[in-house]
Amino acid sequence: MSYKLFLVACLSGAVALWAVGCGPSTSPKASDGKVGEHAHDHGAEGHDHAHDHVHGPHGGHIVELGNEEYHAEWTHADDGTVTVYVLDADAKNEVPIPAEEITIETKIGEKSSTFKLPAVNRSEGDMPKSAKFELVDKGLLGVLESLSEKVTATLKLDVNGKSYEMAITHDEHKH
Repeated sequence: MSYKLFLVACLSGAVALWAVGCGPSTSPKASDGKVGEHAHDHGAEGHDHAHDHVHGPHGGHIVELGNEEYHAEWTHADDGTVTVYVLDADAKNEVPIPAEEITIETKIGEKSSTFKLPAVNRSEGDMPKSAKFELVDKGLLGVLESLSEKVTATLKLDVNGKSYEMAITHDEHKH
């Protein structure tokens, strides 16, 4: 490759990176202990508001369920532990549900896999509930760390009788 072509390629790459830009900081907490803020624009039929979180209350990634009826927060650890918490509309408080497990379906190219995350610390009584679901599986963690156009994951769960299927992303809570 000629030197001029190399410079053009580098310049093109730099312009592309500049055009895409970087979003707000994704650090879970600022030095004052407060969580970062960002705004939403839901268009003419929606509403504008700011959320006081970049990550969820457990420091994880947020997945909107429905039209912000609920949220899910997913966290991970190096040992392969993937945890999903069911949260309220403000993505601040846990919402226990009677499910024994929730599901994450992954797709790498044409290959699909299903992972079942069992409920953790279920309550006692006739209808035990939990807001925390967890699985130790380095394969699932690897997929979640590699999300892209060709590597996808979908969270599937029921909250108070309503089924939700939402894409899992590393992005902070955006619209």
